[in-house]
Amino acid sequence: MPSELLKGFRMLDLADEKGALAGKMFADMGAEVIKIEPPRGCASRTIPPFLEDLPGPDRGLYAIAYHAGKKSITANLESPDARQLVADLAATADFMVESFALGYLDSIGLGYEALAKRNPRLVHTSITPFGDSGPARSYKWADIITWAAGGMMYMMGEHGKPPIQMSLPQAGLHAGAEAAVSSLLAHHARERDGLGQHVIVNMQACIVWTLMNEQAMPILHGDHIKRTGVFTGSEDARRQMVYKCKDGHISTLIAGGAIGGASTKALVMWMKEKGFAADWMVEKDWASWVPGMFMKLTDRDRFEISDLEDRIGKFFLAMTKKEVYEGTLKRRILLAPVATVADIAADEQLSAREYFVEIDHDTLGRRLKMPGAFAKLSRTPVGPFARAPKVGEHNQEIYGGSLGLSGSKIAELRATGAI
Repeated sequence: MPSELLKGFRMLDLADEKGALAGKMFADMGAEVIKIEPPRGCASRTIPPFLEDLPGPDRGLYAIAYHAGKKSITANLESPDARQLVADLAATADFMVESFALGYLDSIGLGYEALAKRNPRLVHTSITPFGDSGPARSYKWADIITWAAGGMMYMMGEHGKPPIQMSLPQAGLHAGAEAAVSSLLAHHARERDGLGQHVIVNMQACIVWTLMNEQAMPILHGDHIKRTGVFTGSEDARRQMVYKCKDGHISTLIAGGAIGGASTKALVMWMKEKGFAADWMVEKDWASWVPGMFMKLTDRDRFEISDLEDRIGKFFLAMTKKEVYEGTLKRRILLAPVATVADIAADEQLSAREYFVEIDHDTLGRRLKMPGAFAKLSRTPVGPFARAPKVGEHNQEIYGGSLGLSGSKIAELRATGAI
């Protein structure tokens, strides 16, 4: 059954991959999300890979995942007739999300000011590469540019070598999630005063938020994190974070203090059981050892870290990721396997949470397993609840039902290339 969270609310989704997740999250929460795309389909439908490596507007895995639960209508925004249809739909909508270049919608009469005159309650969310002010406001967008400008790529790669690119394009997913949350915050304000607003999402800023502790490093430690590959910390105090095991890699960190010290102690005692720990490791008071990112190591510190890392590496090489992880959970060690896509698909925790769901894709003649709810709520489900739509699949329903156009008028608009 569809979610009751946003039942009765309507969102117009005019975003490409910079914001597809925003509409997806709203659809998952029960809103009617109408994807408005060009007659030949949104550019996000051409993003590979494709199901069974056969390209097509309904076979792109990106579109299958991030347009699930939406409805699709077509509108050629270069056509005055289509622009009027979109304006009429915006008068019936509660939310709108888009990712056009700054000023484009204003130039064709579909900007926030124009739409708000007819519908003051509209929450219009614009996803932009660099915001709507400042010297970079008109810069072009690409996923690699956003990661670089947001600071994350500066830290990705080996010491002394150029930065490396994020594994898969993800900047739009961060922006889309922020757009969904920002839209709901604007909705919260609208519940008080009855007025919508124009929300601007800055993709670069969204990536800055992914940096976690890096932003505070210059203030708290007087320096910033640099590229260190599988290590962390400054060059003088680096510690290894990624180790090989029998079938992949493991991520952990030698740490001290109230939390890290207990974890390191538990790891050492596990290593002792298997004959990998030295006596000094067992005897050391890890709770009182509090290394910082830029600490000055003594010769003794360097020896201890080097010896422990060497023994941890040999310890993990004797086990699989599954064996390491299961032992970790029993001993409450701060550690994680470096998961592949196959690992995620077979993950026991996700299976126990019934995270993956099967959606019937009658257009493809099969059922597909997809990522499920982004949250488990006690009183109402969260989607996805339906497959991704075909291009223009709901033209008749929306243009005919919501706007009252006749079948002949819809056919005329299609013939002229307006929809």
